[in-house]
Amino acid sequence: MPGEIKTIQNAWAVITEFEYLCEADHNARKGKRYRQEVLAFTAAFEHNLFVIQAQMQGGTYILGPYRKLWVFVPKKRLVMALRYPDRIVQWSLYQYLNPIYDKLFIEDSYACRKDKGSHKAAQRLQYWMRQVSRKPDAKWYYLKLDISKFFYRVNHAKLLEILSRRIKDPELMRFLDSVINSRAEAFGLPRGKTPQDTPPEEWLYDVGMPIGNLTSQLFANIYMNELGQYAKHVLHIHYYIRYMDDVIVLAETKEQLQEWKERIEAFLRDELFLDLNDKTCIRPVSMGIEFVGVRIYATHMKLRKSTVGRLKREVKKITEMYATGEMSKEDFDRRVASIKGLLAHTQSASLRGRLNLIYRDTMQKYGRPTGPETDIWKGTYEEKKLARSVRKAA
Repeated sequence: MPGEIKTIQNAWAVITEFEYLCEADHNARKGKRYRQEVLAFTAAFEHNLFVIQAQMQGGTYILGPYRKLWVFVPKKRLVMALRYPDRIVQWSLYQYLNPIYDKLFIEDSYACRKDKGSHKAAQRLQYWMRQVSRKPDAKWYYLKLDISKFFYRVNHAKLLEILSRRIKDPELMRFLDSVINSRAEAFGLPRGKTPQDTPPEEWLYDVGMPIGNLTSQLFANIYMNELGQYAKHVLHIHYYIRYMDDVIVLAETKEQLQEWKERIEAFLRDELFLDLNDKTCIRPVSMGIEFVGVRIYATHMKLRKSTVGRLKREVKKITEMYATGEMSKEDFDRRVASIKGLLAHTQSASLRGRLNLIYRDTMQKYGRPTGPETDIWKGTYEEKKLARSVRKAA
């Protein structure tokens, strides 16, 4: 189970130091310094920060209320955003606790961690797939674990119990209790319910975490680390990889994966009060594995069909905004770079051509010249070489 790291004591005094809160403010405002609420806070910076400090030290600071926002990518979810002072407080907690807990996590946990991320997770899984595909006389399989409504079902009492094993600072634990058991908003759903079909009076206060919050990312990794430690040190699974609540396990037989699935399902139910959903499956590795937004094969990766459709709509939207003057060249270039970064990790030569066509047609529709930007989605020489080698092999 979790490795031996000293307990956390006398942390609250550090977290509430003025200089420490200044650092939290610096982190909270990155990329957001010109937003109206940030500018308003900065106009009386020292006074506002001293107010936060006094309330935290006096035990009267309360996070919330939350601003609700529905997002539809990659699926419909309810995201909850905090006001700017609350985000400073969240950062003060995160920048202290995250480095400590990060040392406890297993190596192959990739969500919301420095030098990890979705691309590294995809590359690691593909590396394993190449390894097992070279083993003689072996048809390997994968188990995909998908947890039902994870962020809406995290049990507050269990999360606090896990935190209390290491945190021996009463003031910090009291504040974490107020954050996790916030009465500002109910974050939890009854079993089997979805956000869109649950009326406000049925939302729960004793389970769930707000999606989109910094502390929720940390708490999710701490909560799911229990499963990682169980998989590694009790079940002794070698090929186990996790990105937030998505888990992939590889094994040589379906029977082995079925046994692990049953034991993991029982652990999730009995220890973490979570359930697997019907997306959980066991299939041959040769079919490719859908993970972190891409379908991964031993030889290459492809974007999911839903992601391809979303990218096409995104390119048309930002090109229209750029062509009509609603988006600056700098903002357009940033969005293009972000999409190209996603394409760079997949076999996507034909998709790049379609995105170029969308760009050209949209610019021409609004009477804008394309000039040297005609092939803005073109890939590097290495990406084109990879695409040719994959087609040849097929």
